[in-house]
Amino acid sequence: MHMLPILGYLLLLGMIGFLLFALLRSRRSVRDISGQLTQAREQQHQHNQQLTERSQLDTLKDEFISTVSHELRTPLTSIRGALGLLSSGVIGDVDAKAQNLLRIAVTNTDRLIRLINDILDIERMESGRAPLQVRRCSMRELCKQAIETMKPMADSNTVHIDLIVAPSGPNNPVEGLFFDGDSDRILQVLTNLLSNAIKFSPPASTIRIHTEATSDSILLKVSDEGRGIPSDKLDSIFDRFQQVEPSDARQKGGTGLGLSICRSIVQQHSGSIWAQRNLGPGTTFYVMLPRVTRASDVALQPAAIAEVPSGNGTILICDDDPGIRTIVSEHLQRQGYTVIEANSGQQTLTLAAENQVEAILLDLYMPGLSGWETLQHLRNSPATANIPVVVLSVLSPTLRPQFTGDAQGWVQKPFNEKLLFSELGRVLHHGDGPANVLLIEDDFDLANVVLASFQNAAIHIEHAATRQHAIRHCIDFPPDLLILDLTLPDGDGFSLVDWLRQQPALRSLPLVVYSGREVSDSEMAKLRLGPTEFLTKARIQPQEVEELVVSMVQRFRSRASDLTAAGRT
Repeated sequence: MHMLPILGYLLLLGMIGFLLFALLRSRRSVRDISGQLTQAREQQHQHNQQLTERSQLDTLKDEFISTVSHELRTPLTSIRGALGLLSSGVIGDVDAKAQNLLRIAVTNTDRLIRLINDILDIERMESGRAPLQVRRCSMRELCKQAIETMKPMADSNTVHIDLIVAPSGPNNPVEGLFFDGDSDRILQVLTNLLSNAIKFSPPASTIRIHTEATSDSILLKVSDEGRGIPSDKLDSIFDRFQQVEPSDARQKGGTGLGLSICRSIVQQHSGSIWAQRNLGPGTTFYVMLPRVTRASDVALQPAAIAEVPSGNGTILICDDDPGIRTIVSEHLQRQGYTVIEANSGQQTLTLAAENQVEAILLDLYMPGLSGWETLQHLRNSPATANIPVVVLSVLSPTLRPQFTGDAQGWVQKPFNEKLLFSELGRVLHHGDGPANVLLIEDDFDLANVVLASFQNAAIHIEHAATRQHAIRHCIDFPPDLLILDLTLPDGDGFSLVDWLRQQPALRSLPLVVYSGREVSDSEMAKLRLGPTEFLTKARIQPQEVEELVVSMVQRFRSRASDLTAAGRT
């Protein structure tokens, strides 16, 4: 009878002991969990601190790149521009010895500029600050432009460049080799690959560019006959500052960044690039690009679609090659022109007579009625006799004297769009008296070089070094066009553009932004006034600025003249 209470007590003691043991163990677990939580919080704090430090480093890097961009590009542009003026004889003739010294200075300045531009290019691409400007492109035309660009370098090395386009067929629908991409960036890839091939090609050898296509992709091959790349370096050559041999940088030149830039551009287009040794001498570089690049693949932002001026007039393009018409039309439409296309001389005569055309771009070699015959028919008809004609031909402009009085301009294929616009602007109607241009630049050395480059142009150009000086000048002497640097001692170009937009007489001024740094798409939207062009110092020399400004002034003064005449009738 007494055993039951004892067993009950023992059971109760056991339960209490078990509860005490469980409580002690749970307290130890709580302490362990608390310690783990404390450790996790410390790790998270360290991780957040690392992220903050990394963000600060990225910000410092961006600020450093921006500073380098402006502080190096501006003086280099002054140096290169001054050397260009001296070597071209604009300031006066120089003897042979001085000319050779100028050549050395120009060559090495260009080399330094390429290094800086390459470093900034690759940083912008890898940081996502260089979105693609995707539009319809012709690989065949881009190859021709690249060959034309690299021809002087190839000739000096006695190297021939041959373009081989695979014949069209069921398995190779060439169709002009059209694809969606950024034409400027792909041209950069082509010129980099050709430059690399030329440097490592022996004299009297041939570089071959092969193009093939399927319905989905384009394959480009650039083959040389050089020493070849060792198998163990076929991948590493696409890394930054990589050379096949350590001595190549000194002996062959180059920054060691060209192939790395090529890879970044091709990857932006959702393509691929690689290299292989040839069975014989040399190496072949392969570029595979999709024919249609989706906006989602390249993170193309709405701001990247540039606004273009409208109503600059109608241009008639006559060429039997639909690829040429597509490319030229694209360039003209981006500049605000209305474009009419003709595929034959006879169609050109009909369209020119039926439409109000500002100018005609005319190919010479066409089946049926040739360009020469079309030109004569245009001149013999009262309805079209006064329309300016710019010849767009594979023939050299040295043949131009044969057409004195017939063709007002000449652009050789493959064409550079800046030269095309310059020649087109030159032949259009001129305004009365010299145009007034205001250069807003705080660097006096660069300003003097830019002013000197305009000395033979029919333009009156003034200089303002500060924002306030520029505002006073715009009030007292309203200019026809502004050339604007973004960095000013008493403000910046953005605030000046904001002020101009508030002035009814100045809010539509043509503007050339000539900056030491790359301008983002969102910044472009903030800087647009009237027709606006964006140029980067060191990439564009003062002489090229002069060509563009002359073209813009002629084009937009012509438009104002036409509008005034229309208002009087």
